[in-house]
Amino acid sequence: MRIATDIHGLERVAPAGTVICNFSASRYPSAWERRFRLLRAALGSDHLVIDFSLPDAIWFRAALGLMPFHRCRITTLDFFVGDPRGWRLKLAGWTLRGIDRMLVYFKDSSVFQRQFRIPASRFHYIPFKINGIELIEKTTPSDAGYIFCGGRSRRDFATLFAAVAPLGYPVKVVTSPEAEMLPHGSSMAGLKVPPNVEVSTNDQSRPFFVETMAAARLVVIPIVRDSTTQAGIGVYLQAMALGKCVIVSHSLGVSDVLTGEEAILVSPGDPAILREAIERAWNDDVLRSRYGSRALEYARPLGGEDTLRRSVLAALP
Repeated sequence: MRIATDIHGLERVAPAGTVICNFSASRYPSAWERRFRLLRAALGSDHLVIDFSLPDAIWFRAALGLMPFHRCRITTLDFFVGDPRGWRLKLAGWTLRGIDRMLVYFKDSSVFQRQFRIPASRFHYIPFKINGIELIEKTTPSDAGYIFCGGRSRRDFATLFAAVAPLGYPVKVVTSPEAEMLPHGSSMAGLKVPPNVEVSTNDQSRPFFVETMAAARLVVIPIVRDSTTQAGIGVYLQAMALGKCVIVSHSLGVSDVLTGEEAILVSPGDPAILREAIERAWNDDVLRSRYGSRALEYARPLGGEDTLRRSVLAALP
């Protein structure tokens, strides 16, 4: 089997007999150079496997469609299309229907099946990885008596602040500066930070992020209500791999993947419900221990980058 890909390191886990032609962004930062190199390699390959971006998917769908007599099938990893309207919706649908398999980190693809008229068989769930697993494995969790909230993608800080302000429990938020979080659907603009909340914009320091999370009593991940965008997966898996009791909003890649036994799932955008869940977990050592144990059992076997890469190869159509 021969594979053309832009997924970094896929060749490291390829089984015997599989040839990987890798053109990752780290080696070829120019998008157009990378596309042309991938296309040339794809014409002699069984599979083109790329990190999902809609512009790339459109380009390869069109380019390979114009070239007959090749055997290459397209597989994408991850999935984000935003909210296309009008002709953009039609173009996205045409593109996605030409992809042989979409590897995704969520199980419920029904909204996309309806929106783009794609059969369920095109979507294939694979578990996400534990980001920074080497650092996670070297870190000793503790309870320094505060709540941790981290990340920058679609975080609902308004609901978090409204939920924790009356409780008075110490909260540490580790995120990005406003200009960096805004393109990812998060914002603190116009919000009053409660006196019991400490905000750090140093989430680019992986050791600081993990160490702050590891010392928390609870990890809370409030996600903006949205049925078509996944968020928070990497952070909740890191917290679970540390054996933390996690409270996270129902969302794509959360409530369709977790059963409610591994984390406490709450309705998005409801400060009262979030407050009740936080207060209950904060004051119940047995409950936190139970969720933490189940979280650890669930998350640790997911492994890191190489485990994800093996899942990609195993899922090719």
